[in-house]
Amino acid sequence: MKFTELLEKDKEHLLTEIAAAGSAEKAVPVLEKEIDKLLLSHNDSAGSDAERSSAAHMMQAVRLSLPFIDSLGSTKVFEQGSGESGTKRKTSLAGILLIIAGIILLVYGLLPLVMLAMNNVDSTGARNDLITRGVAILMGAAALYLSGSMQVRPGAVKKKEYHVEQRVDADKIYRNFRTVLVSVDQSLDEVRLTERQALREQAGKIEGRDASPAEIELFSDLLAASYSGDPEFALEKIAGIKYYLHRQQIEVVDYSEENARYFDLMPGASAGTIRPALIADGSLLKKGLASKGN
Repeated sequence: MKFTELLEKDKEHLLTEIAAAGSAEKAVPVLEKEIDKLLLSHNDSAGSDAERSSAAHMMQAVRLSLPFIDSLGSTKVFEQGSGESGTKRKTSLAGILLIIAGIILLVYGLLPLVMLAMNNVDSTGARNDLITRGVAILMGAAALYLSGSMQVRPGAVKKKEYHVEQRVDADKIYRNFRTVLVSVDQSLDEVRLTERQALREQAGKIEGRDASPAEIELFSDLLAASYSGDPEFALEKIAGIKYYLHRQQIEVVDYSEENARYFDLMPGASAGTIRPALIADGSLLKKGLASKGN
């Protein structure tokens, strides 16, 4: 079964777990757990060890790529603080009094000056009065300046603080994850196709070579013997194995005192060959089994 088909069965459950994770970092373990589950289910139905091995390597690559899957959804910005900056305006009683005093002094100084200018009075008393009025004007201006200074004083600055929260998009993660698994399925299809082609090329071969007519004949006779149900016919066909092996320069050797070194011995009621040894050009190919008797 394909990985995408297995994933589709887990879709609703997986979407719920991803959404509950809340962040991209916490969503990664959820997907890793899903990878393990999918791989286990896939390997149970895989057709060959090569397919299982390829699937394991590919899913390991998917696991390593999980942190790079695009998963961001909506972004929320939380604001803290009043946002005030610079200076704070503060009104005090002294400042108010200075404003009133300044206005009175300015009126006191300016009004007579205007009247003197209109009457064009030229006397020593007028000049003294003019000086007095000028001083009053200056004092009034100073009072207004001081009142303004008292109104604006440096205060504590409260800067705004921002907290950005990025939520994961569960549907986007699922779609991206599924897209990766589609690629895995396509690669595994190629693995299965390669295996089928290799099996077709090996059809009719024994150990990578074409089966000889003698081998085909031998196997056919043995199968016929097994299907016949006739013990004598079966023994006759089995005896043909010795001739086939002889043609391949392989000798079938029965147990005797002279060739006991070619056999594993076990106790028995009487001495005899249980399984013959196979010898080629004096070299032991397969050790035999025999009973040495009591």
